[in-house]
Amino acid sequence: MQFFNYQTEGIAFVEKARKVYLAFDMGMGKTITGIAGARSAAHRHVLLVAEKNEIVNSQNFRKEIEEHFGADLFYRSLRDEKVPGPGDVRFVCGINPEGLQKITDKELECFDAMIIDEATIAKTRTSIRFKAMLKIARKMNYVVMLSGTPMMNGAAELYAPLLLLGHPLAGDGTKAAQEAFERIFAGGFLKLIRKLPDGYEYKDLFGRLRRYAWKYTQWWAKGSNNVRELRWLIQDRFMFQRKADTGGIFKKKTRRIEWVEKSPEWQHEYATAWDQYLVTAAERKLNLDNITELRNLIENGQVYQVNSKWKARQAVADIMAGKYGDQRIIIFTMFIETDRILQEELAAAGISFKTFDDIAEWKTGTEQVLVGRIASHAKGGNAAEASLTLMIDMNFVPGNNLQAENRMDRPEQKNEMEVVYYMARGDDDVDAHVQSINKDKMRKIDEFMRPFTPEEAAEMPAKIRELVAKFPAEFRTLQAMAAPDPVPWE
Repeated sequence: MQFFNYQTEGIAFVEKARKVYLAFDMGMGKTITGIAGARSAAHRHVLLVAEKNEIVNSQNFRKEIEEHFGADLFYRSLRDEKVPGPGDVRFVCGINPEGLQKITDKELECFDAMIIDEATIAKTRTSIRFKAMLKIARKMNYVVMLSGTPMMNGAAELYAPLLLLGHPLAGDGTKAAQEAFERIFAGGFLKLIRKLPDGYEYKDLFGRLRRYAWKYTQWWAKGSNNVRELRWLIQDRFMFQRKADTGGIFKKKTRRIEWVEKSPEWQHEYATAWDQYLVTAAERKLNLDNITELRNLIENGQVYQVNSKWKARQAVADIMAGKYGDQRIIIFTMFIETDRILQEELAAAGISFKTFDDIAEWKTGTEQVLVGRIASHAKGGNAAEASLTLMIDMNFVPGNNLQAENRMDRPEQKNEMEVVYYMARGDDDVDAHVQSINKDKMRKIDEFMRPFTPEEAAEMPAKIRELVAKFPAEFRTLQAMAAPDPVPWE
């Protein structure tokens, strides 16, 4: 098999570091790179962990392995077949996280490598699925985690992957170790959520709220602090690759906003939905400045979906009017209801389309439009036949939007691409709030992901020493709990 240069570097990284995170931009072939690295470095079967729907519909895994590895490697779904025994024929065995607990210790002896196809499935240290992955990861000689967006919301999301990789920054995986990590990199602190009774002492020697007030406080770690130092400290296990740095392998992709004016009918429907939400929020005594409440507002669709369905109608009208010519188009939305409206409007307009359930037929057919929902179809389902993606809604998590965008952004893409986000005009509109939050999150993600300049790299050792001096207790906690390997901040 022929690999791109960055994939060859990824394979070598797996061979050298053994337990790694390949943080390649979406569409760069990181799954094949991870499998190739495991095939080259390991000697037994490879356990491939992916979400249930990816395993149930695992034709993509089977096809990719058959196409790229021929008679050297075969695919087997552990939902349908048993764990293969030891032998000359090597298998990549697909399984969803919940199925890991059914594998016996004897069966695990047939594996020496584990690939976690989308590392975001392993982001909560206390979950049952994570504990199952951690137990197996500690027995494997090689662990390869894959994701285009290792930090989708905040730095706290990196703790669980670091623990799976056995990195010293994760300490021993206890709550104390995680909180030490989160104080340094995620602004972790005990947040007051209820008024304390008279007589309670509010703070300890470190200026933090006393832990015995657990009924009145909540651990809060939603930030992204010292992210350049964090990236420096994890570069022994994390390999970052961006499409922009591959020397022209990928075609140019641009983004723009298509502003949509609200009609009187739309404005009335939106205002009514917002007023109803405010009544509910007041009854529940919600703080509407809280991002969590905005997320609830977005996800329940009470107001956001009003915008969504009207924007969907405008997108169909734009296609019908010839605004996008004869380009093949992917349309993404968040809501089931909007998805239904889109299909009805496309059909009524005589615009040919398929849904992601029929993506294979769309790829070889002549239908202009492919319709999908961000939550269900943003992962997998490559569609490089399209050169335009219309985003009817902007998901609360930037990484989910990027995943949707990148269905068409693949090495086999022949054309330059455009992504158009439809947004309702208005500074105080829910669309504007979602955009603002996305911008803030993307700024932090971009700061974490961008490569080091030579000047920045030269300054990093001194910056690490400054960071350790700023958080001496936290680093002592992690160092005391870490494995006996040399720690990177020494």
